[in-house]
Amino acid sequence: MNKMLSFLTLSLLLLVSSCGGTTPDPDPVPSKPTITFPSSEVSIAPEGETVSLRVQASASWTVETDGQDWYTLVSGNKIFAGESLLKVQAPENVTGAARSATLRFSSGDAKAELRLSQGILVAKLTFTPASGAVDGNGGELVFQAESNSSWTLDETGLPYWVSPNFKTIGKGETELKVKVLKSYVAEKRTAVLRYRCEGAEQTITVEQGEGTPVEDGAYVPEGYGLVWQDDFSKDGVPDTDDWWYETGAGGWGNNEIQEYVAGSKNGYDLASVSDGTLKIKAQKIGGKVYSIRMNTHQGWKYGYFEARIKVSDVPGAWPAFWMMPRNFTAWPKDGEIDIMEYAISTQGKDKSSSSIHCNAFNWPAGTQKTHVQAVPGAASEFHVYAMEWTASWMKFYVDGELHLTFNNNGKGYDSWPFDQAFYVKLNMAWGGNMGGTTDDSQLPAVYEVDYVRVYQK
Repeated sequence: MNKMLSFLTLSLLLLVSSCGGTTPDPDPVPSKPTITFPSSEVSIAPEGETVSLRVQASASWTVETDGQDWYTLVSGNKIFAGESLLKVQAPENVTGAARSATLRFSSGDAKAELRLSQGILVAKLTFTPASGAVDGNGGELVFQAESNSSWTLDETGLPYWVSPNFKTIGKGETELKVKVLKSYVAEKRTAVLRYRCEGAEQTITVEQGEGTPVEDGAYVPEGYGLVWQDDFSKDGVPDTDDWWYETGAGGWGNNEIQEYVAGSKNGYDLASVSDGTLKIKAQKIGGKVYSIRMNTHQGWKYGYFEARIKVSDVPGAWPAFWMMPRNFTAWPKDGEIDIMEYAISTQGKDKSSSSIHCNAFNWPAGTQKTHVQAVPGAASEFHVYAMEWTASWMKFYVDGELHLTFNNNGKGYDSWPFDQAFYVKLNMAWGGNMGGTTDDSQLPAVYEVDYVRVYQK
């Protein structure tokens, strides 16, 4: 009987166990997301670069910037779980101060921060060689430039006779070529090219040997003899035996702003001779601009006409050396010959033009015969402007170089009213159709003439 009771008790326990009478184990607690980096700070080179940030996360994550604009996230701002690369791009640091930023990462409740830092770029530029020299005929110098940043040429005070092929030098190696123009002055001259980057400066020195000045009459065609000249050798005022003044305002058909006067205004000499040159000025006096328009008493039919001139680079100034017929009745019917006109506001710096006007060819109709010629240093040094005139053609020159030819087409007065005497005119307009935009703050503008000469056969 005892054996039977033990058996029943054991059977009952097994039955209870098989029917789920015990409490099951609880579900496992999920693990917290994690975001980790190999380092808590990433340094970006001062020269600028794109860096890859290695991010290890147990779940998908996002990143936010701190609002600074000196760096950019190149890749997206949401990445899935696992190992990822986040790319950050920053330019060179030329601010003069180190900079830092914080990237903030989130994955569920997990937060992490990564610091970005960038040191100051010490700008470097070297030239090899650091200087160069040419003779008076000019030429081209070649320099090897190496830099870790972008450098810009400071053109302040840069003389017209040197011109580098690059005004901005970027990172790496650059072949810099400097063109040097031919010199017409007897002295040696030196130019310094200054490249700057955030306060740093690197220079190149260019030296040029003595040039060959233009000799008197060097450009006069064969067979011509001097018949009239004014070399402006006597100080004072222009000789009234040779010159007369046109006066007045009214725009002169070109919407000009100035008023022309007879030599001076309120004690200001606007046409004067000193140190061997004639100075014509456009000057603001009492709120108005006054200037000079002077003409030769004599006129000539055909010949070679030249003047040695230094113009003005003041915006709005419009100096001219030109000719009109003595027996003038109407424009453009009776003709106009413009040997030199210079207007920086409409033609650009260091560019002069020559033109002719008549009934068949004139600027209102847009049919004038004209040409704009480069004249490097037009306002810095004297240049010779000239015109040779025959019964068959006119040829216009700058420093002996032909740049415009106008032929007599044989179609009569409308196309060629140039078989009569013309007189020489020197004037400086202010503003108007060709003078363009003016800058009164730069007045007075000075138009300087070394000589005017007329040659005939």
